[in-house]
Parts: sequence; C-alpha cells; structure tokens
Amino acid sequence: MNPTQAPARTVRAAANCIPAASGLLSLAGLTGCSFSPSVNVMGSYFPAWILCCVIGVAVTAGAHHLFSRWKLLDQLWPTALLYPCLICFVSCTLWLVFFR
Repeated sequence: MNPTQAPARTVRAAANCIPAASGLLSLAGLTGCSFSPSVNVMGSYFPAWILCCVIGVAVTAGAHHLFSRWKLLDQLWPTALLYPCLICFVSCTLWLVFFR
C-alpha cells in the first residue's frame, strides 16, 4: 500500500460525511419552529415579536419626548446608538415578561 494514498481516502470519506452532518444540523434547527406565539389583533393574528417591536418604538418615542422636555438631549449621546438600544431593550423585555 502506498502511503500517499491513505490521506486521499480519508479526505474523501470526510467529504462524504459533510452533507449528512449538515442535514442533521438543519433538522435540529427546525425544533425551534414548533411554537410561535401569535396575538389576535382585530381578528388578524400577528406574531408576538411584531407587537413587542411596535410597543418598543412607541415607548422610545415617548422617552424622546420626555428627554426633550427635561432638556436632556444634550447630555445623551450618541443618540444614534441610544434610541435603537432603547427599542431593543423594551422589545426584548416585553417579550420575556409576556411571552416566555
């Protein structure tokens, strides 16, 4: 047996295992789709995360109004980072409190 042929055989065997392993991993990822909470809004069902995001944007708009009324906008920087983080915080908090 030629010693240079052995590595090629193991590489070929490993290449044959890659599709099977990727198929098993993709099936394992589908288990998260078994439950998706939906909210009935006027007879139409929406995913709960959309409702959480809309409430997060509304709370952040209210916070911006309060920040401008209290003259805190000069002290809060960078606002391009502050407001998306506030939306994400409120949305994730609502999701965890009401849907988990």
